[in-house]
Amino acid sequence: MRGVKSMAVTSALLTVLLSASVAPAFDRDRPGVFDYYVLVLGWSPTYCLIEGRLRRDTQCDAKTPHDFVLHGLWPQYDKGWPKDCYAGRRPWVPSEVIDTMRDIMPSKNLIIHEYATHGTCAGLTPEQYYDAARALYDKVSLPPEFSDPERRRDLSPAGVEREFLAANPWLSADMIAVTCRRDALLDIRVCFDRDLRPRKCGPNEDQRRLCRAGTINVPVP
Repeated sequence: MRGVKSMAVTSALLTVLLSASVAPAFDRDRPGVFDYYVLVLGWSPTYCLIEGRLRRDTQCDAKTPHDFVLHGLWPQYDKGWPKDCYAGRRPWVPSEVIDTMRDIMPSKNLIIHEYATHGTCAGLTPEQYYDAARALYDKVSLPPEFSDPERRRDLSPAGVEREFLAANPWLSADMIAVTCRRDALLDIRVCFDRDLRPRKCGPNEDQRRLCRAGTINVPVP
């Protein structure tokens, strides 16, 4: 299990993050125009069981099992979200940036997709976007229970939240949400301000919408 790491984002990156404006109702899907971020930590075993292995995704290689991986860092409006904030040529993610992210984003295709779909809406270069994403990923400490490969767990969404709150005292219940698919844990979502500070989530992360199951399975890696 990785421990809590200090968030190391350069002052230049923070300047870029803070300088862009929030999203007025008439100005959507433009780079840098959004209200807050959602950090999405995907539970790899569920993804692999449901679709990853059928796609022969390298993330699901049995020789190198994964638990929580960085699915993405999504700019959000207070209601709704921007997407694909570019015109013309599709954005390019340099191979050196891809290589630096492979330890927490095992799929090259996912890295490219997340920048094109979400990173462009942050108004950041690929380097800046993934620096911010890694800093927030490193900030979230994973509960030790999720690192035990021998335990197959059945928890409520609230139970999963409680474990994350216990491992991260800086979090409060309104800053985190749990999503599920086919009654299995899919991902954890944690909300942050544009300046990368924890904040209350918006209606997009309504727990009742993201996972209605009373009990969810947490497959082992």
